[in-house]
Amino acid sequence: MSFRNPLSKRVYHLKARPEQLSPKVLVAGDPDRIEIASSLLEDPVLVSRHRGFPVITGTYKGEKITLACHGIGAPSAAIVFEELAMLGAKIVIRAGTCGGLSPEAESGKIAVIEASAYENSGTLRQYFGEVSMPAYATPEVTLKIVEVLGEMGLEYHRGVALSHDAFHKVEENASRWGKLGIDFLEMESAALFTIGRYRGLKTGAMALIVDNMISGSELTEGREELELKMMKAGLEALRRLQI
Repeated sequence: MSFRNPLSKRVYHLKARPEQLSPKVLVAGDPDRIEIASSLLEDPVLVSRHRGFPVITGTYKGEKITLACHGIGAPSAAIVFEELAMLGAKIVIRAGTCGGLSPEAESGKIAVIEASAYENSGTLRQYFGEVSMPAYATPEVTLKIVEVLGEMGLEYHRGVALSHDAFHKVEENASRWGKLGIDFLEMESAALFTIGRYRGLKTGAMALIVDNMISGSELTEGREELELKMMKAGLEALRRLQI
């Protein structure tokens, strides 16, 4: 089975062609966040919304940038990361949400995910077998994200995430994971970092911390505003990065 239509050059799920995308891509799991973030672009064009995954390309301060939804979890995200690579992506930054597990990872801060732990099963085992592929962001991308967040005055915490697969099974394990030195809990960054390395992409990830599973703090106000500021930071970081 071919996952690229040889006549149209469109990929199987995103239904996009290489010329419709930028090599610089900002991704998120929530399709609404992608569509809201398109308000930050000049002349945004909806490339596709196949299976509810919007792909939008526009310009940000004169730089062509694409926004794309990757859905929830590694299986969904891996498909999108693979197809973005097929379409010529070179730099991919994820802007998502996460839970905090360390005292410093308080709700309302931006998690800058430098690396991710993961269980060697499921999606990534299909790629790498018995090998535990190191899951870490491209350092220059992480540094650019930190630079922009600092300039914007956004509070952030740099650390390590655990990318897990079972959203509704986390509470019973949160304390144990925190004791292992895990700062954040989310679902997709390990897939981004490992598949990105496998396919030659530069990658980075940040996530708004919506709660801390140890202290019990929750982000109850201003979430939408912070999410939009985070997306703006992602766009600015992409604009400054060299392919």
